[in-house]
Order: sequence, then C-alpha cells, then structure tokens
Amino acid sequence: MDKVKVLYVAGFGRSGSTVLANSLGQVPGLFSGGEMNFVWKHAFLENRLCGCGRPLQECPVWSDVFSRAFGGMDGAGAQGIMASMHAGARTRHVGKMLTEKGRNELRPRMEEFLLASEKLYRTIPTVTGDRVIVDSSKEPAYGYAIGMIPSVDLRVLHLVRDPRAAAYSWIKQKQQPDSRDREFMHQKSARDSALLWDAWNAATEALWRNEKKTGSYLRLRYEDFVSDPKTGLRNIFDFIGEPHAELPLTAEAEVRMGVTHTVSGNPNRFDTGAVKLERDDRWKKQMSKRDRNTVTALTAPLLLRYGYPLT
Repeated sequence: MDKVKVLYVAGFGRSGSTVLANSLGQVPGLFSGGEMNFVWKHAFLENRLCGCGRPLQECPVWSDVFSRAFGGMDGAGAQGIMASMHAGARTRHVGKMLTEKGRNELRPRMEEFLLASEKLYRTIPTVTGDRVIVDSSKEPAYGYAIGMIPSVDLRVLHLVRDPRAAAYSWIKQKQQPDSRDREFMHQKSARDSALLWDAWNAATEALWRNEKKTGSYLRLRYEDFVSDPKTGLRNIFDFIGEPHAELPLTAEAEVRMGVTHTVSGNPNRFDTGAVKLERDDRWKKQMSKRDRNTVTALTAPLLLRYGYPLT
C-alpha cells in the first residue's frame, strides 16, 4: 500500500500559513486542504464555507471525499471522532507523545480519530488526483498524531514568524466570513499570544527533533519566504520530493491564486487573483510599546534562536 504524502505546516497561528499553503495549492499535484484539524467540526457539524465559497457539504470536492470515505455526511460520526481527537491530540498531550510509554497510552484513546483520519487522507488523492496534501493545521500535537497513521508519509514544515508580528495580528479584530455564529475571529492578548508562540514552537521542535536527522523536518521563517519566495518554494519542493514542480509565481513575489478547497484558515484563503507576497511590518509602528516589550521579553530565547532581533 502506497503511503499518502502529507506536508504538515506546524507552528503558531497568524504566521502566514494560509498564504503559504494556498500558494502551494496552486502547484499541480499539490492539494491545499487548509486547517484540516477543523474538518470534523466545520464540515460535519457547522457546514462552514469551503475555500471555493460553497458550504463544505455542497462543495463538489469535499462531498465526493466524504461520500467515498464515509458513505456521506452521516457515516463518519463526527462527535465521536472529535472526542477521540481531544482525548489524545491536544497541546497538553505533547509530553506523553515524547515517550514510547506515553504514545502507547494515547494511541487507544485516539483510535477512532486515527482510523477516520486515515480514511480521509487516503481518499483525498483518489478524488483530486494530487500527490501531496498540504495541511496547515499548525497544532503540534495534532500533526504528530497524524504522523502516527501507518499509511501517512508526514513531512513537517515548521513555519516561524516574528512573535511580535503574530501577536499584533491576534490583537487586531478580524472578520470571520465563514461562520454564521461569529462575526469576528478569536483574539488574544499580547501576553497570551507570546506564551502560546513559545509553547507551540518549542513543542514542534521537541516532537520532531529526530526527524531533523532523517530529512522529514524543515524550518522556514515566513519573512524569508515572502522576501524570496522562489528559493523558499524550491526548498519545499525538494523537501517533499517534488523537485520539478512548477513555481506558482507570476512575478518575483506574486502568486495568481485560483480557487482552493480549504476547510478552514485565515479569511485570506478566499482570495483569488494576483496576490503579492510581502512582509506585514505594521506592528513596528502601530503596536503599543507595552505589548511589543511584553512579547519580546516572553519570547526572547526562541526569538534569538530563530534569528530575530530583540529591538
């Protein structure tokens, strides 16, 4: 049985993963599914919008996937799958994932979730004809759990962004266009954002520390990607074994975005047409000094490790 190749974008939210994943989704042979950790809730329970603009249950791609994998929307048992996922694939479970004893304890808890996810990930290439699934869920524990599926060949792309830029994005109010229940996306304080940035990035390195030696882990700074997208994309193509993939660039730093079938993500997943890849450094002028100093102080060790200046 051939394994399903999954490029998992790990890291912290508001790190540019949607732009990166959607750019990769323009490449023939690569399918961008967005934040697939939300598929059970957003598709089966809430029927939110797909990146194509249709409700997920009416999207021709996802409705075909759900039909083939589960016999339709009622066949998966989304509530049970989510309960199984939450029982073993959350941030608090990272410590157990680091030891064989802990993994053996978690696996039975996640059995329903892992079996359903295997059906889902194996069905997507059958429907789309693509060779690589790009999953931008970012959560370290969820990604590690997906890597425990025997038929998944997981490649981890650790995407890092300056924590002050990420925190500024979390502080701002953003529209939530794909939800009937929420007008705006969740917000976080500078302190909470900084602590989670530390936790998720440290967890990503800890969980895949051995994969650094095997070639299944690659770290990329978002700022480097948008400054030189050609080099960043070429490095990713080599990393996933697709060295001859076509660059989706229409200019040095511009991607022409077509329709994608992302299940969740930042609202810019709905953007189509020419999208310029550029740094968003508004935080340097618009973020309060107090918030900026709070984030810098709380993230200083990793900030320096990833090559960001303290000032």
